[in-house]
Amino acid sequence: MSELLNEIGAILSYNEYTEKQVITMMNYLIQEGNATNPMEFITEIAKKSEKYEGTLMTMAQALRQEGRQEGIQKGKAESARTIARQLLANGVDRAIVKMSTGLSDAEMNALMGRVNSAKNQISQKIITRLI
Repeated sequence: MSELLNEIGAILSYNEYTEKQVITMMNYLIQEGNATNPMEFITEIAKKSEKYEGTLMTMAQALRQEGRQEGIQKGKAESARTIARQLLANGVDRAIVKMSTGLSDAEMNALMGRVNSAKNQISQKIITRLI
């Protein structure tokens, strides 16, 4: 995508587009062009297009905020799984863990499998040391 930056900047500079058309074009380029870092891509185009810089920077800020929200959600989900894993490992009832963390049945089953596997490994190590 970066190889297109100068061409896109030139197209935006020499033609009259509405803000809506520019936003639609950028959305298309991001989605179909598989931009690895959409915010950076939009920011670079904004630097090359004074005419649409404000519109593009607003779009880049929205992408940044969306990325933050996604990161926050991933962090919350990982935290819930970590807490659930610890509670299950300490013998807290599965139903209580599920209700407290909001995890789905599938997530709980996966965690139960990991917890049971870890307990089995610990048991095997203890038995091996005793023998």
